[in-house]
Amino acid sequence: MRKVGKSLISLVVTLLILEAVVRTTDVETRIFGDPYGKVLTMLTYIVPDAYLQWRGRKFMPMATFEEKLNTRGFRAPEVIPPKPPGVKRIAVLGDSASFGIVAVAVGHFATPLPYASILQDIFDQELGTGRVEVLNFAMIGYSTFQGIRVLKREVLPIEPDIVVIRFGWNDHMTSSLQRSYAVPRPLWKEKLQDLFFKSRFLTLLTYRGLPMDLMRKEQIYYAPGPNPIVWVKREDYAYHLSRMIDIAREHGARAILLDARPAPITPEILKDQLFVDATGYETLDQLLAAHASYQEIAARVAREKGVPFVRTDAPPDQAARNFSPVDIAHPSAEGHKWIAHRIHDEIADMVTANTSP
Repeated sequence: MRKVGKSLISLVVTLLILEAVVRTTDVETRIFGDPYGKVLTMLTYIVPDAYLQWRGRKFMPMATFEEKLNTRGFRAPEVIPPKPPGVKRIAVLGDSASFGIVAVAVGHFATPLPYASILQDIFDQELGTGRVEVLNFAMIGYSTFQGIRVLKREVLPIEPDIVVIRFGWNDHMTSSLQRSYAVPRPLWKEKLQDLFFKSRFLTLLTYRGLPMDLMRKEQIYYAPGPNPIVWVKREDYAYHLSRMIDIAREHGARAILLDARPAPITPEILKDQLFVDATGYETLDQLLAAHASYQEIAARVAREKGVPFVRTDAPPDQAARNFSPVDIAHPSAEGHKWIAHRIHDEIADMVTANTSP
């Protein structure tokens, strides 16, 4: 027994030393390197992260506006808890479509003002500056798998009143790591994992890798097919959305889900087979069918959980302006304005009322 006790003590001491090394040195950066520091695609905005797989590159300037990502790598103002009295905070969770990036030509991207920033301007004009804070935690490449982790690690500490959730593309895209991801079930396993991930050293040991640069055909090493290995399976997508709603409620916040409408199909989109191949599907029709099925899941989850599902469809002339002719997934500057006003119409009463889950 004494030998076992000594071995356990030695193991704990070793783990504590390794934890201290990770927390006080630059070992994570040294291990990961900077694989996207000089790429010419949207992935230049990300850096490796052991917990989230990747996060935004802090202080990275936007291509279109004179702004930079904050110290946490998000396209939002710096926020320091606790929340000031009388302030309502709205947190946005999502992917690149919510981050604010859009293809304006094949291989060329712009960074329009995201709907979170536009929503901030709307509330500032209505209620005065400082009454409402809209904070964008969306990131390029994120799925609902990262959404739960961002919610727990980044959003909950700032005490949100409303959590806006919009994931609709990456979950059903093919996983460039050829494996799907899911939050563990049942809940006790998730809580045990959360405890595990309080250690930066243990988190580093379980690092799951980075996405490939899907915009470069020579790096696609899988064969497209009708049923690719996706980042998040349908049943896990439903569970992740439900779990985010539950977590928000448990912490006194309301959640709303947004749709993720595809762009009107243009000749440019129809002929972009490189993009279709990069998604992992054989045809555009297969991709759109998968997307529609995930959108149906989001709408169903909203009904079952009793939360709003905000639809952002528009008349044909407006819909054409809401997207770039070459980008099926990412809203244009006009599209972000449209989404911001749809969200405002849904949550205006929540913001001005006494918010409760």
